[in-house]
Amino acid sequence: MEQDDEQKAIVKELVKTGQLEFVNGGWAMNDEATCTYYSIIDQMTWGHRRLNDTFGQCGVPKVAWHIDPFGHSREQANLFAAMNFDAFFFARQDFQDREQRIRTKTLEHMWQGSDDRGSDGDLFTSMMHLGYGSPPGFHWDLPAGDLADPIIDNVNSEEYNAAQYVEKLVTFAKSYAGAYTTNNLLIPMGSDFQYQDAHVWFKNMDKLIKNVNERSKDVKIFYSTPSCYAKAVHAANRTWSSKRDDFFPYASDEHAYWTGFYTSRPALKRFERVGNNILQICKQIDVLAENNEKYEEKITQLREIMGEFQHHDAVTGTEKQHVADNYAKNLDSGIKSCIDVIEKSYQMKLLTKNPNPNLKLHFCSALNTSSCPITESGTNFTVTIYNPLGHEITGQIFRFPVDSSKFYNVVSSDGKPVAATLVKTPETVQKMPGRTSKATEELVFRAIVPALGFSTYFISATSVKSSHSIIETKSTKIISETLIKSKSFDVVFDSSGLLNHLKLKDGHKVALSSQFAYYKSYQESGGRASGAYAFRPNVDQKALPLGKILDAQLFSSQDSSFGVFEVHQRFDSYISQVVRIDTQTDQIEFDWAVGPIPIEDEQGKEIVVRYITDLSSNRTFFTDANGRQVLKRVWNHRPTWNVSLKEPIAGNYYPVNSRIFLQDNVKGLQLTVLNDRSQGGTSPVDGMLEVMIHRRLYYDDLFGVSEELNEPGVDGKGLVVRGKHVLVVESILKSAARHRELAQQIANEPLITFSTGLTESEYRSHLRLTFSGLASQLPKNVHLLTLEQWNHDRLLLRLEHFYQKDEDSELSKPVTVNLKKLFYNFEIVSAQELTLSANAPVENKANRLKFKYIPEGKIEEPMKITFDAQKLDVTLSPMEIRCGVILLIIAIVVGIIALVIFAFVSAGKAIQKEGIKFEAKGTDKDGKPVSVKINFDSSLMFATTSTTTETPITDLITGRFENDRFNRDSGRFTSSRNNLNSLPYKIAQSEDKIIIKRNGENSFTMTIFPPFGYQSHSIEKEISFTSGKVFKLSRINDPHNTVNVTIDVGESSWSEKHVGYQTVNIKREFTKESMKTTYTQNDLSYEKIFQRKKG
Repeated sequence: MEQDDEQKAIVKELVKTGQLEFVNGGWAMNDEATCTYYSIIDQMTWGHRRLNDTFGQCGVPKVAWHIDPFGHSREQANLFAAMNFDAFFFARQDFQDREQRIRTKTLEHMWQGSDDRGSDGDLFTSMMHLGYGSPPGFHWDLPAGDLADPIIDNVNSEEYNAAQYVEKLVTFAKSYAGAYTTNNLLIPMGSDFQYQDAHVWFKNMDKLIKNVNERSKDVKIFYSTPSCYAKAVHAANRTWSSKRDDFFPYASDEHAYWTGFYTSRPALKRFERVGNNILQICKQIDVLAENNEKYEEKITQLREIMGEFQHHDAVTGTEKQHVADNYAKNLDSGIKSCIDVIEKSYQMKLLTKNPNPNLKLHFCSALNTSSCPITESGTNFTVTIYNPLGHEITGQIFRFPVDSSKFYNVVSSDGKPVAATLVKTPETVQKMPGRTSKATEELVFRAIVPALGFSTYFISATSVKSSHSIIETKSTKIISETLIKSKSFDVVFDSSGLLNHLKLKDGHKVALSSQFAYYKSYQESGGRASGAYAFRPNVDQKALPLGKILDAQLFSSQDSSFGVFEVHQRFDSYISQVVRIDTQTDQIEFDWAVGPIPIEDEQGKEIVVRYITDLSSNRTFFTDANGRQVLKRVWNHRPTWNVSLKEPIAGNYYPVNSRIFLQDNVKGLQLTVLNDRSQGGTSPVDGMLEVMIHRRLYYDDLFGVSEELNEPGVDGKGLVVRGKHVLVVESILKSAARHRELAQQIANEPLITFSTGLTESEYRSHLRLTFSGLASQLPKNVHLLTLEQWNHDRLLLRLEHFYQKDEDSELSKPVTVNLKKLFYNFEIVSAQELTLSANAPVENKANRLKFKYIPEGKIEEPMKITFDAQKLDVTLSPMEIRCGVILLIIAIVVGIIALVIFAFVSAGKAIQKEGIKFEAKGTDKDGKPVSVKINFDSSLMFATTSTTTETPITDLITGRFENDRFNRDSGRFTSSRNNLNSLPYKIAQSEDKIIIKRNGENSFTMTIFPPFGYQSHSIEKEISFTSGKVFKLSRINDPHNTVNVTIDVGESSWSEKHVGYQTVNIKREFTKESMKTTYTQNDLSYEKIFQRKKG
């Protein structure tokens, strides 16, 4: 932003020549323990997009560079491989692992990133021997602690020291080489906050390189880049060792296990999940509303703060308090920006039958404290629930606060009464600091919401009770053993109100209880304290029981069909919990609140919740990696070295991003706990799962924050945090189907919008009540990971198979999705598959460096089916994400969504199709008759349309030059650069994509924009028409610069002068029966002639 044009040109030239190289290229160097794959992919994609837009293919990073994150995730390696990286470099590894790898010379190896993706998930990995800083004694910048003397290589100077520097560097290089197996070494120069005075650095390095190369026979040094190093190591053609687990937990010494940050700042971690949820919904709704980049700046505001949030000192909670506050403030601003996009999209397109900018919508951001002014007002209101998933929501429970002096009833969009109940708001929530609501009750009901769409519910409030009024739940104090019948088991609470056991339908009993506990933080003088990064319990390593239960109230709906029971537990400390049993789904939800954690005794405390069973798990448990693949964990064990632990609790903690579970292989049962934010977890005792949920510490761990982790909360007395765990007990064979689906639902929560001011009758007349953006639901094992506007009429689409192989007998099978009719309100006419971060065609992955290695275990290659660009079929294997840009024909909208031009989405039937005419009839979704007639104007070879509906529809004509053919049925005339292979490469890259829309009787508009792969080059185009009209386009390094050209009917030809890498002259001539295109470059000329076929 601060560079002038001259400086920018210099930088671009350095990138073009390879002297300046971008590594990693994401919006941030993301953490690998606390980030989900949603946010990792998004932030990497946005960084790569910006590099591609600015520097073109020369700016595409080829290696991953994560030198500072505190441990490394297997899923991160898998994602990097899918982003087409050749290698992965990092600097932090467990001190015992590093020592063992130095001895065995395996700091460099092949990381097998996925059991499901086979060799596609492999990534060459290089670990830095001494961290990511310069060698000792080679710092020439002010922040360096060991600032070196400048190199003096004038032999006549009394300060001459070049020889000493040469000897020092050569000695270091030979020692460093002892840990590696090739004769290439990567030596980082610089560190955090370095190169503030870059001239001093380069002046000394220039001298160092010159003198070493002149004086040493054994060591040669030169400036290089990580990708050049990877290529040199690849050229050594050796066979490498391999690894297939991950690099967690990370320890820098025997008492410093960096496992505390898995949980640090739990409210901030939850806020990050909310931000991701809103971002995905915002991007989806932006596409469905056909905003066409109108609100791109607003969406980008949230994109970029979410990218910053993934930094390894952001979502980790390892920043100072004022920095965390700033992150939260910026995220709040970004969310509000996207909420504005959602509101406008609802007002102008999705929710209204006619644009209505005055429709007032309300978004309640404080529902986590049961606060929402609009629902508490005691008046009628509507609830619109948007579902971001590709599958229908059926029976999910929604709740919000209401005025307890009123009587309520709920009606669905189809006018039917909805089962609902009123439940007391938990006392701890009512008293939560910062809560302004006076509401003491919550309205609770089940909703059905279509895939990628919304449903509307009407809530009426009256002062007089009627036969339809919602009945309050019945409250009973638990004083004896209490049994609640669920679908597959009975849930039993003891006489104190604590969960005690489950009774399975086969008669077996499974002990099951939850217990709060805390670890005293180590903070003795002279020792490593527990801090924002490190978790170190006191020397006894014991978790102490936290809170004695005082009483418990059972709230049960008097409508037995509703099937929700709540047990409100009250303790004698700073914790509380509500246990909810959903008898329709067999889910047990633990809604907990903790804080403020007292530190008046000057003792730090780390709060955990334990789920205790009598299952035999053989000290083995499983955790997810970034919300995707699952890894096996064994107590006091590392797969690749014999670990010795002096911190047995902290040394067995692992990141839990979405789930943790254990299995009893004898009983065939699995206990799974799913969470709503990243946390740390373990299994310290057979049959027990432990999850850390809050921390408040009195000392700093001296790893860089320089501040104790002591969050003040909204009132300055300490942070109170509320969260939930969902617990599932199921057979091992059926558990994957449960936890995979649940994890997606928790990560992709519906968005609730409220409105007032219209009566139910007025609302039904003027607004849409239900909508789905999909023609039909996605297969059960496919997730719509990404849907966003990419540029112009192109969308970025990612589909994900979210099961691992062998997890489920049916859902782990490959699945095929057809893109053409995937969406309801537009048709995909073409698609190009890209790498995961969308910065290159997927075919480029064939050029990834292939390293030979000895695999750990058998490599099973998944079924690989190339994307069918004609049929638009995408086949997904387990754990596969496929990414692409898609070109659309936007739908004609009648009422809801009625039909797509050239193809009915509703139940239309082709009546006539002969010659160059097409007629079809059908009905829109509201049952109104619709007909379309298409006639082709042979003089222009494009189609005109006429449509009969109650709503006027604008004619739409689409032409696209893509595949060298004229499609009479669709009215598309196409040609493609792919058929220009006989010409020089520069011509083959010069063809623009064209969309043509008819304006009326006498003219049409041609929109020109660049093809993928030609985005970053300066382009000048001059188009001359037979009428004498001339249009000029100048596109300087901007792939988003489209141009609209209005062309009068009767123009029979135009000529284009295209200046990119080289000048290309293109002339297109139309007649009634043909089109001829002539390409001329220098002395080379090439013609394409297309003839109209009769009939």
